[in-house]
Amino acid sequence: MAPTQTMRSISLHRIFIIAGIASIFISYLAIWIRFINDPVERTGSDFIAFYSAGRVAQIHGTANAYDPRLQQQIQQEEVGFPLVPGQVLLYNHLPFLIPLLQIIVSTDYVASFYRWVILLIMLYIAGVTVLSLTLKQTGSDRGATLLTGIGAFLFLPVFFSLMNGQDTAILFLGVALWGYGLLAGKEILAGVGLSLAAVRPHIALLLAIPAVFRYARVFAGFLLGSGFLAILSLLILGPNGTRDFINIIFLSAGGEWYGMKENAMYNLIGLLTRSAPQLEAGTIRALGWGFYGLAFVFLCAVWSKAKDPRNGLIGMSVILALFAAPHLHFHDLALLLIPVYELIRLSRETGNLKPPVAISLPIALSLLLLLSNLTPFLQYTIPYIILLVLAVYPYYATRRMTATAPHQS
Repeated sequence: MAPTQTMRSISLHRIFIIAGIASIFISYLAIWIRFINDPVERTGSDFIAFYSAGRVAQIHGTANAYDPRLQQQIQQEEVGFPLVPGQVLLYNHLPFLIPLLQIIVSTDYVASFYRWVILLIMLYIAGVTVLSLTLKQTGSDRGATLLTGIGAFLFLPVFFSLMNGQDTAILFLGVALWGYGLLAGKEILAGVGLSLAAVRPHIALLLAIPAVFRYARVFAGFLLGSGFLAILSLLILGPNGTRDFINIIFLSAGGEWYGMKENAMYNLIGLLTRSAPQLEAGTIRALGWGFYGLAFVFLCAVWSKAKDPRNGLIGMSVILALFAAPHLHFHDLALLLIPVYELIRLSRETGNLKPPVAISLPIALSLLLLLSNLTPFLQYTIPYIILLVLAVYPYYATRRMTATAPHQS
C-alpha cells in the first residue's frame, strides 16, 4: 500500500474512533440523565442493595448489615411502598465493602448514588491504566494507547455496571492487575490483585487455583490478599453477622430470590434457561455447576503445561471463567476488556490486525452490543459470538505467526 493510502486509512480509522467515542458518550449521557431522574428506574437498579446495606450498617451496626428484614425496611422507604421478602434486592456481596458503603451513603439516595459512581469511575480508570501498561510493553504510542483507553472506559458493559451501581469495577481492577502482573513477571502483584476479584468468588477461584501448578507465587499472593480480606470481613461482621452473610449466600446460590434473573444471564446457565425451557431450573443449575467443575479441571490442566501466558491464555481463561460462572450478568462482561487488550497486544506482535483497526475494537464492540439490543435474539446471541471470537482469535494469530516465521537452519 502506498504511503498516501496508508495515511488515508489511518485517518479514516481515527475519524471512526473519535466519532464513535463522541456518539457513545452523548448516548450514555442522555441515558444517565433520564435514568437518574426517574425514581422507578434509579430505585430499581442494583445500587439499592448496596445502599440498604450501608444504611443498615449506619443505623444498626455492621454486624446487622446482612439482615434481610432490615434491608427490606430501608428499600421500602426508598421505593415508597411495602415489599414482600421476595421483592427485596438482597445485598449478597462481600463484607469488606460495608465500611466503605457506610461512609458513602446518606439519607439522600441520589447523592449517595453519585458518590458511589464516582468511586467506581476512579477504579475503572485505574484498571484501564493498568491494561494500558501492557500495550506500552509492545511499543504502542501514547496517542493510540489513549484512544484505546477512552474506548475501553466507554465499553458498554462498563457503563451498564455504573448505571446499576454494581461493584464490577473492583472485579475489573483485580483481574487487570492479575493479567498485567503475569505479563510483567510480577507474580505477587498478580495474585494480590486477583484477590480483589473475590467480589465474584466463582470467577476469582477459576483464575487463581490453576496458577498453583506453574505460578505458585501468584497463588501465594492471592492467598495473602484474600486472607487479609477474609479476616477484615470477620472483624467487621462478628459471629452473628457472619451467620447472616452465609445465609444470604445460600439464598443467592438457590437462584430463585429476586434479582437473580437467570434467564437474563450471559453464561451457560442463562443459555440453557433460554434455549431449553423444558428443563427444570434445578437441572439447569446442576448442569451449570457441573460445567463449572469441568472448567476448573480444564484450566488446571492447561495452566500446568503453560510455558508462557502471552499466547492468549490469559484472555481465554477470563472468557471461560465468564461462561462457566454460575452467576453472571451483562455488567460482568466488562471483563472482556482483558482479552480485548490481549488481542490488541498480540496484533502488534503478529501483524494480523493493523494497529488502527486493533485500537478501535473497544468502540466497535460497544457499537455492536448497542445494536444487538434491537431484538432479543441478537441481544443474547452477539455477546456469545464475541466471547467465542475473543477466545479463539489469539490462538489463530499466534499459530499463523509461527507457521509463517522463517525456519532456522
